[in-house]
Amino acid sequence: MKNKIILVGLTLNIFLADAQNLDLPNSNYLNKKSKSIEVDVNHSNGNWKPVLKQVKNKRIVLLGELNHGSKEIFVSRNDLIKSLHEALGFNVILFESGIGELVSIDLQKEMLTSVEMTYGFFSGWRTDEFVELMNYIKSNNISISGFDVQRTGSSFKNLLETELIRLNLDTNQFSNIEERFSDEKGKLTNRKAVFDSIKVSTKELVRDYELQLSFIEKSDSQYLNNTSYFVIRTIENRIKYLEYFLNFVADKDWNKRWEARDFMMYSNIDWLLKTIYKNQKVIVIAHNFHISKHNEKEEVMGEFLKREYDSEMYSIGVFAGKGSFSNNRGVEENLKPVSNVGLDIKHIINQLKYRVSFLDIPDKRNRNSNWLFNDIIINDTFIDLSNSNYMTLAKNFDGLIFIDEVSAPEKDR
Repeated sequence: MKNKIILVGLTLNIFLADAQNLDLPNSNYLNKKSKSIEVDVNHSNGNWKPVLKQVKNKRIVLLGELNHGSKEIFVSRNDLIKSLHEALGFNVILFESGIGELVSIDLQKEMLTSVEMTYGFFSGWRTDEFVELMNYIKSNNISISGFDVQRTGSSFKNLLETELIRLNLDTNQFSNIEERFSDEKGKLTNRKAVFDSIKVSTKELVRDYELQLSFIEKSDSQYLNNTSYFVIRTIENRIKYLEYFLNFVADKDWNKRWEARDFMMYSNIDWLLKTIYKNQKVIVIAHNFHISKHNEKEEVMGEFLKREYDSEMYSIGVFAGKGSFSNNRGVEENLKPVSNVGLDIKHIINQLKYRVSFLDIPDKRNRNSNWLFNDIIINDTFIDLSNSNYMTLAKNFDGLIFIDEVSAPEKDR
């Protein structure tokens, strides 16, 4: 019995060792099909032709990130954005940021500095790399917008007041509505929030936003323009946010809360594509979780987009082999070490040994690409609310960008 147990243990160890490495056909496939982007030591000035080839006939390119705080991802993505704009005419960038906050920035971008333009983003994106991107956007008259139902700054308040004045509407009645939203948001997101103690004030704020919305919508249509429609859309987002968060306080259903946000982000992109940026080529920047075309346990933005725009879109997941990043609290963390219990995506990235590489995922499995169609360990990105650490890459993305090493960016302000 003792010998048998030892033999089984040895067999298991051999199996685990094999699971951590690609077999020769899969390894050869990886090295043949992965294309080095040939960036310089700063992860810039790359040859993005392999990506451009895959997206040249697409209207929507979704660019992911494994976290919201990796300098080299920001730098290489800026480089890719320049190539998409200059070679293929992509002239609109949509960010995982508040829709009202970024349209306020976009409308004023000629008068704002590149640093001031970053104030429409959440704090993790207010970095030197985003300042550089905003400078490029200003210089090339690229349109930007947010699509998040969450608010990411305070820039919408002035736009709202200006638009109400332009439409000859009473601003005094709603003079502090955005401040009230901030207060209510603080109450709703407090882990100790109690439904019965907050429902009255939240519903009152919803009613005031609805009243404000009705005033704008009743304005003479000849005076309504794209700014008006952005204001209307942002107010609708404020209402949706308050409603789904109040429901969350009542039922504590995390899945409903996350799905509500991702559905609203999809709805905002859908509205932007059909109303504001008709027939224009668009880049969408968000976390890998949101741009994924598939999720085993949650419905995500990329899945909703796929149903509507499947043939028009190309989704690129972005991953790193080692290094550190800035988490959502602004604290630097190290990426986890390579897993020793199965095939880790870091095994793939470290085998390539390029600073930045790109792989187009084939439509169908073959014996040389099994790892793309099987579960693979990914420890350094949010995948679902169950804290899963694996995914099937071929289900989630159309292409992959691998970055050798990342570091935490420095905040610009």
